[in-house]
Amino acid sequence: MAIEVIGAVPAGRRPAKLSIGFKTSFGVGQFVDGLSSTLLNSFFFFYMTNVCGLSTSLTGLAVFVALAIDSIADPLIGSFSDNLRTRWGRRVPPMALSLVPMALSLGSLFAIPHTPSGLPLFLEVLALLIALRISLSAFLIPYMGLGAELTGDYDERSSVVAFRAIFGMVGTLAGYGLGFGVFLHGPKGLLDGPGYLGLGWWSAAALLATGAFATGASLRALPRVVHAASCDRHLVSRLIAEIREVFRNRSFNVLFLGVLMFFVGQGVWLALMLDGGKYFWGLSVTEIQGIALALVAGIAVGLPVAFALIGRVEKRTVVLLGIGVICIAQSLPIVAEFLGALPASTPVRVPVLLGASVLIGACFTLVSVSFQSAMADAVDEHEHLFAARREGLYFASLSFASKAALGAGSLITGLLLTAIHFPSEQIAAGALLTIAPAVQHNLGWVYGPGAAFITLLCLIFFSRYRLNREGHASILRALGR
Repeated sequence: MAIEVIGAVPAGRRPAKLSIGFKTSFGVGQFVDGLSSTLLNSFFFFYMTNVCGLSTSLTGLAVFVALAIDSIADPLIGSFSDNLRTRWGRRVPPMALSLVPMALSLGSLFAIPHTPSGLPLFLEVLALLIALRISLSAFLIPYMGLGAELTGDYDERSSVVAFRAIFGMVGTLAGYGLGFGVFLHGPKGLLDGPGYLGLGWWSAAALLATGAFATGASLRALPRVVHAASCDRHLVSRLIAEIREVFRNRSFNVLFLGVLMFFVGQGVWLALMLDGGKYFWGLSVTEIQGIALALVAGIAVGLPVAFALIGRVEKRTVVLLGIGVICIAQSLPIVAEFLGALPASTPVRVPVLLGASVLIGACFTLVSVSFQSAMADAVDEHEHLFAARREGLYFASLSFASKAALGAGSLITGLLLTAIHFPSEQIAAGALLTIAPAVQHNLGWVYGPGAAFITLLCLIFFSRYRLNREGHASILRALGR
């Protein structure tokens, strides 16, 4: 059936409100990001180093190289999506084509504990990581770009992002539930190699199902979205010109650099979450699972708070406060441990860590919703300044910043673990050993205050963001005229 796609509609004239039913069905697509991010950011580093036996430095290098290559591909995907002309619009086709490669590469990535070690294992992991990251980008960048097109309303955009965040939280919960609750709860716990096989393929099936559902739901949005204008320029030359144009927007520059620093710090913290729980705090698998689920509970707590703040507090204020609380919650328990202020008994320590995890999750939701909503506002500002809409390129740049930062965070993590002589290869070989106190002490510094300090640098950039509700309203009025 042919679907008629309307011509370009300025943000100021686009219908503002969306039904709850549509926001719900469209938001399911964020499950893909929540589940895949949980597996890659929380389980993958531990799995490769402590189960497969790949060195920490090579694991960090594989993640960094894959994300660097994917980061280069992101602007190409974004520009391609911005300029694609089909009967199904410009966003849905790349989303649909990405689904099968995304599922196959994720399942295969967690099915390699018996492959050779060293360089052959590194190359296999690198190839699968590149395939997975690029296919995820081919789905998520057009998906986020489409979300920015749905409405021009300043507050309704935050609502769309919040609905997506609900399903991102569900995806995160599914990742931790499948990992800790189903496949890694046996006698070997986190060191159970075959358990990761089931975790990978069941997660791949979930990605395929939810991604296909969201792609189908996105077809309903076609009457509301922008149709790509005809362009005869070559993709590369067009992309170079568009990137130059995008970086002429001050609001974009501030958001881009802020996201970059935020995710470098969070990349270090997430990569060390399992190592920190097991080898610094000495927690059991059940206790680590509880802390991970507390993080998801915090994400859930953050959602109604995000809805309550929509229309009441500026996005910039929410980001600044949220990042400050995240840094305190990540570093304070470890600093208290070093100062001897935290009792040695588990009944006291675990509730403290649970509370910190809830705070981190809640503020992470607030920061993420505000970041993405602010990026959509910057797209409107770009249209006002340059008479062109670049949703795909803007969200590709957001994806580039977060991936490059997470890659840098993983690389930094691998190098730091090597520098402190963390014995991951001996652990993977089955050795039962006690972590030396000096190594344990240094792991705590890297895992807590170190990651928090990097995250805190984000405030240098985002404190300069100036596009508020009043300024955005004036932009919409100009676009409407």
